[in-house]
Amino acid sequence: MLVSTLSEALNVNEAAIKLLLTLYAGYILALIHRRSLFAAPKNHQYLYFILSGIGILYWNYGWDVLHSLLCVVTQWLIFLILGGSVYAVTTSFVFQLGYLTLGYLYFSTSDYDINWLIPQCVLTLRLIGLAFDVYDGHRNEDDLSSDQKQRAIRDFPSLFELLGYNYLYCGYIVGPQYPLQRARALINGELTDSPGQRPNSVMAGFRRGFSGTVMLGIQTYIDIFFYPQYYTTSEFQGSGFFYKAGYVAIAGHNTLLRYVCIWMINEGACIICGLGYTKDDKTGKAKWDAVRNVTLHKFLLAQSFQDIINCFNVNTNGWVMRYVFKRLRFVGIRTVSHLSALTFLAVWHGLHVGYFTCFAYEFLTMTVEKPFITLLRESSFVKKLKSISVLSWIPSAIGFFYLHSLLGYCMIDFTLLTWDRYQPVHASIYYHGHVFYGTLYVLLTLRTLLVPAEKKTQ
Repeated sequence: MLVSTLSEALNVNEAAIKLLLTLYAGYILALIHRRSLFAAPKNHQYLYFILSGIGILYWNYGWDVLHSLLCVVTQWLIFLILGGSVYAVTTSFVFQLGYLTLGYLYFSTSDYDINWLIPQCVLTLRLIGLAFDVYDGHRNEDDLSSDQKQRAIRDFPSLFELLGYNYLYCGYIVGPQYPLQRARALINGELTDSPGQRPNSVMAGFRRGFSGTVMLGIQTYIDIFFYPQYYTTSEFQGSGFFYKAGYVAIAGHNTLLRYVCIWMINEGACIICGLGYTKDDKTGKAKWDAVRNVTLHKFLLAQSFQDIINCFNVNTNGWVMRYVFKRLRFVGIRTVSHLSALTFLAVWHGLHVGYFTCFAYEFLTMTVEKPFITLLRESSFVKKLKSISVLSWIPSAIGFFYLHSLLGYCMIDFTLLTWDRYQPVHASIYYHGHVFYGTLYVLLTLRTLLVPAEKKTQ
């Protein structure tokens, strides 16, 4: 009754309302956990995670909860049969990503779907990452990086622990990604700024959730006037170029802001239970950003696409860097690692062609942006501007305008998903983003060929 009433009042579908209510329910579950189960026997805590997590999933998606149960049980069987071998990693990768892909094939529509595949995305990364961590735990320690040593699992998790780890109430529906070692630290009562006592994190968690809620209200209001579905209307198509380019810039940026808000709300529950605890390396003071997926002020004030990558969807980007990009170092070609990582991300998001063209565009963007910005920063003109106090803000302002003019453009494919919907939109704004980076790529390539290396390094 409550869900349908809210759905009608807000003009939002019931699946989205349920998802949002689930995130807020995480606060109640976190308060119960810290009040009644802090440092309790691990099986008691895992049972709480399992019952609450599965209950939440059943309320949202009904018997589709069986998909996740099947994948967790299969992962346990893989460890049981193949242990911590490279074959276990390979089998896990193929099965978990393959199962998700089949889910997209049979359950996806032509629009963005809110169904069991959303938490399944989170589960897929978590189980594949765990397979790598168990593999690292059974390798020679001298062959591991410091990060791999911290995450390595030297035993084999039981089925009960696997279920508890993956159904943790604040870590399953929309993330975040965290290793089994952190979940074990939470269970053992180690993620606290007061040893032996509950973490002093309640106010920090509610502040984060409140900030996310306020931003969601702002985002929802902006969405009334700037929304991607308008791109396909005849009214939009009949407007002038600058109007359309500006509209796309705002609507696309606002779409990203929706993800920011959801992650911030969910993070509040993670902070309350202690999962977000970490310690400042310099001061030793408690911080609550260990599982933070976005840094709001950096997102709002970003001046380049690299800035966005550094502060947006941090956990997923870190996961892909750790388990895809760096694991392909043996190939010896950075471009191969980069393209493989982006292809993985496209498949992980879904089978719509828009995901693939979006990440292909990201590859073009990042290939061009880094050398171009380096070139600008090293130019005598920019250095002179920065040296004059009253003009030093100009390069930053230009960077801000550059990013916010083109960030929304890269979201066209991601939001409209199918070629027949987003290709006319690109055509109506003359592919200006592609033209911009394509032109820069040609110019940078020509410069590399024509300008002697000695002169460029002077």
